[in-house]
Amino acid sequence: MAESVVHGAGVVLPPEGTGPAESWFDHRARLGRGYKYLPPACQYLLAAARTALEASGRGPDPHAPHTVTAAAPELRGAVVGTNSAVAALHEAIDDTVRREGASALSPMTVPYFSVNLVAGRLSTEHLLKGFNLTVTSPRVAGVEALHLAALELAAGRAAVTLAGAAEAPDPRAGDAEPEAGAALFVLRPGGGPVPAGGAVLRTVLRFVPPSAPAVAEGRRRALDSVRQALDALRADGPAPDEVELLADPSPVGDAVADALRSWCADLAPVSMCRSGARAGALAPVVRLAARPLAAGAGRRLVVTASRAGNLAFATAHTPEHTD
Repeated sequence: MAESVVHGAGVVLPPEGTGPAESWFDHRARLGRGYKYLPPACQYLLAAARTALEASGRGPDPHAPHTVTAAAPELRGAVVGTNSAVAALHEAIDDTVRREGASALSPMTVPYFSVNLVAGRLSTEHLLKGFNLTVTSPRVAGVEALHLAALELAAGRAAVTLAGAAEAPDPRAGDAEPEAGAALFVLRPGGGPVPAGGAVLRTVLRFVPPSAPAVAEGRRRALDSVRQALDALRADGPAPDEVELLADPSPVGDAVADALRSWCADLAPVSMCRSGARAGALAPVVRLAARPLAAGAGRRLVVTASRAGNLAFATAHTPEHTD
């Protein structure tokens, strides 16, 4: 299990009812000049970062507590999860090369063929010189980013980290709902003071071989692994009062759902809901960041499972006493 303290959160999402092809983000209004040619997911990420940093208390005083700027640049890090931040750009590059040749590619956008440059621009913007990681595990990359950020903070590799997820609609999403937007946290090491409006964030990652649920022993081990992860998250704290499973239709998702229902039944009256995973890794992070938690409220538990066997568990909890 990994633990960190949330000092600010920013979420950028399209308005409800907006279609994947509709224009909804005004980069000039949200970011200013100089951002026109960035991929949409990069624009969303930078806008979410500004909101998160403002929420964390960064203002006119660069030495205000709990801010990114209070830490030296070499003690600032970034971890971003994504599945489709540049998927549309890749498709556009392929189409241009097929129709017109490589010479027709725009020098302003083609560098972003590398998904790492999305988070790289975030680090450039805020002088995050400690480390910069991009993770792309199917469906769980956003929570994985939070998990890795907490581990790096605990190891002393950073004093503060920006971590979360950013997505742009995947043109090959299939029957899954495409995602667009970004959600980002300002994180500091676990065990420290929790500011007003902040939270304690706990994460656990697991992997279940996709074929495991097909045999009795494999399913038993999968169920045990899920239950151990859930028990670790609940240690020394209240039971969750909101439980949601985001899972692809698959044997892995069904096994996780069974384990989660059993675990919730033992904690009655805790209940759970299940919804389909989207074509990206953004939704779980949004679930953790979208609604503020009242001090002393139960934990919000979000579980994500992909048909490939990736599992991510996360809770957000605001304790009774905050800094």
